[in-house]
Amino acid sequence: MTRRPPHGRRPLRAVTGRATAVLAALVLAAIACAPGDSVTVLRVALWAGGHELEIERQVADRYEALRPGVRVVLESAPNGYEERLLTSIAAGRPPDVYLMDSPDIPTFVERGLALDLAPYQEALGFRPDSVFAQVADAFRRGQSIFALPKDFTPMVLYANREVLSAAGVEDLLPVAPTATAPPSTTPPGTTPPGTGPPAGWTWSDFRQAAEAVVADTDGDGRKDVFGFDFPRNLYQWVPFVWSAGGDILAAGGAGAAGYLDGPEALEAYRFLTSLAEDGLTPGAQFVQQGDPAREARFASGGQAFLLSGHWTLPVFRDLVEAGALDLAIVPVPHHPSREAATSVLYASGWAVAPNAPHLRRAIDLAGFLASPEAQRIRARSGLAIPSRMDVAAEIAAADDTGVEDAFIALVAGARMTWGARVRDFSRIEALAVEIMDRRLVRGEPLASSASDVARRIDSEFGW
Repeated sequence: MTRRPPHGRRPLRAVTGRATAVLAALVLAAIACAPGDSVTVLRVALWAGGHELEIERQVADRYEALRPGVRVVLESAPNGYEERLLTSIAAGRPPDVYLMDSPDIPTFVERGLALDLAPYQEALGFRPDSVFAQVADAFRRGQSIFALPKDFTPMVLYANREVLSAAGVEDLLPVAPTATAPPSTTPPGTTPPGTGPPAGWTWSDFRQAAEAVVADTDGDGRKDVFGFDFPRNLYQWVPFVWSAGGDILAAGGAGAAGYLDGPEALEAYRFLTSLAEDGLTPGAQFVQQGDPAREARFASGGQAFLLSGHWTLPVFRDLVEAGALDLAIVPVPHHPSREAATSVLYASGWAVAPNAPHLRRAIDLAGFLASPEAQRIRARSGLAIPSRMDVAAEIAAADDTGVEDAFIALVAGARMTWGARVRDFSRIEALAVEIMDRRLVRGEPLASSASDVARRIDSEFGW
């Protein structure tokens, strides 16, 4: 959807070729050197809270020091972020810069709510080849770039080695990967080649390890050590479908029937629900209500594996550094017929609304927020992997635990979420939770629930 700029203001028009780069360089140079005593206020929309917001304030303070006469206001909305952002842009009061989450990309790009930043990349010092390939590609459409990548994470398995060692199954874990494989450029809808994590970490290996640790340590007749916690949501379990050689949507992302309910997907659902049905995960109450104690249970030795992203690492960092938690980062296990796992990536990037109040200054600010300097400051939070490969490598080299290096290694062979390509993907995620819920709560056959959900998705999306 396209919209007219408010008050008849003309949109910034992109030109092509060498003239584009020269024009952009002149504009941004003028911004950096603009004299005068007036203060320009730049508003940045994001969803950060707590310590993360404090870190972003440090980034903003650094920009203000480099650009006298500019003040950056951070407007955080942890809840209802996308709706508030869409409303503000539609109402003609957009922020100057906003943080775009990977599932938001289709909504903002297809509606014309994100400026193409490609004409300014040279002037901003941004090179797509300096960024992890899948992350850069997520924000591109053809030659256009609609956000400058901030950071990202793959979904991985956290493993408590002490729990596994006590059960005598630590040797089932794959050898810790190292960040040597090249990043995958595999697009959504296809399966990466057999690169990335080492083979030999199959569903059978994972289940054997999970079974071995389950125990009633205090003799009260109830289990208090578990293998895993049930991954109810699509963003968690989609790697298991991919790692069985299947998918949830057709190539190109237009169609769920035959994929979400396909044979490979059904194998993944059966494998995961069997973990819950056989008592390897905590009780059924956590299927529909979530499991708020899963991180504490994992850290205290009550659970062997935890499926999560880099955002969980700060919860465990102090324990790891103090030697109180023997943590390993391992890939999602794969079907025995496959050579390696295929995980999922989630990313965010800095975008500029075409009707931003201070458009040219907003472009300059977006460039700084994605810069190596900003990414180094931001890496202190530990919530994600910097999108720039050189900064990520610096952080990994300074990490004596090897955890960061293991995370980076698992980027190879991973795929960006379908949400980065399919508009309103959150509706698919909301419907997909029914598939395994209906099995575990109502006892329905997985094939029928998956088929029903796939048909409803196709009907809602008009596929």
